[in-house]
Amino acid sequence: MKMLKVAFGIPLLAILLAACSDESSETVSQKEEPTEKSTAVHTKENSNKTAVKESSPNTLQTKASTIKKAVNSKEADRDYLLNVMNGYQYIQVGDNQYIYYGINQEQNVFCMMEVNFDASGDYVENINFVDNASEEQIALLQNQIQEQQKQLSDLEQQQMEKELDDYYAQLEEDRQKEEEAQAKADAEAEAQAEADRKAEEERLAEEEKKQQEEEEAQAKADEEEADAEASLEDEAQTESESEQEEDTEALEEEEPAEQTVSQEQAIQLVRDQQGISEDSPFFVTYDHLDDSGNYIIHVYENVVDNEETGEEHTATQGWYQVSPSDGSITDVTVDGY
Repeated sequence: MKMLKVAFGIPLLAILLAACSDESSETVSQKEEPTEKSTAVHTKENSNKTAVKESSPNTLQTKASTIKKAVNSKEADRDYLLNVMNGYQYIQVGDNQYIYYGINQEQNVFCMMEVNFDASGDYVENINFVDNASEEQIALLQNQIQEQQKQLSDLEQQQMEKELDDYYAQLEEDRQKEEEAQAKADAEAEAQAEADRKAEEERLAEEEKKQQEEEEAQAKADEEEADAEASLEDEAQTESESEQEEDTEALEEEEPAEQTVSQEQAIQLVRDQQGISEDSPFFVTYDHLDDSGNYIIHVYENVVDNEETGEEHTATQGWYQVSPSDGSITDVTVDGY
């Protein structure tokens, strides 16, 4: 928007003397286009045609103190000044120098605050508050205001007013568009977050279900394998016991020719060789005689399948052949007795 330095209505001191006016003021603290030491009165015509709003000098002094603190802390820019000085008229008396003023018609008090910006024209460099301005200062401001007003035609005043209204209308439109865009973005982000959350919950539920099915299938397979192994062990044990009985009967019928090692000694020889003590969980038992008349010693342990029922099966550690003549031991586990 083009920045203008214009004035609407009656000069300040004329308002002070007449004690009435059809105009009210509004601060427009925006950076001005450079001019050659020209001044500007910044006001905005009020369509309600109400009396001029008096600006309390005491309030102006309070605002001056507030701005001084902001200047000292390097926080006083044009936007800050615009917010603090809302409702006060001001004129530009130099490239980066402005004067805000307040009046009290009943007490005939006139105060003003000089504001100087830095070279960039963006930040307030310093301010000077004048309480109860002198007649000379009032007269000087009056002349500056009147001179500036003479330079403005009705057309320029109307044009400035239109541009000013358009500017604020555009600001409001931009603000509404930004709020709508932000609201839409927030709604989309929330919807996406909800969709992601549901998708993650479904994925975790599916993984949990799949894992449970795999565990159940593995448990069933392990149970079937254990049952099959137990059945085979039982059959083998039954067969072994039957063969052992037959071998025992056959051995009893045979004469012990050249037998120097007994079954008990053969069992002990295997225990000693394998390092199996009497309190070991492994069992060392005589199983049968092979075709050559050697002792076949079975080393195994009982494995509990179900602690509640006591169901168990045998797990073979090894098979050993012991010569009855000299007690020599041969590992025949691979033969699968």
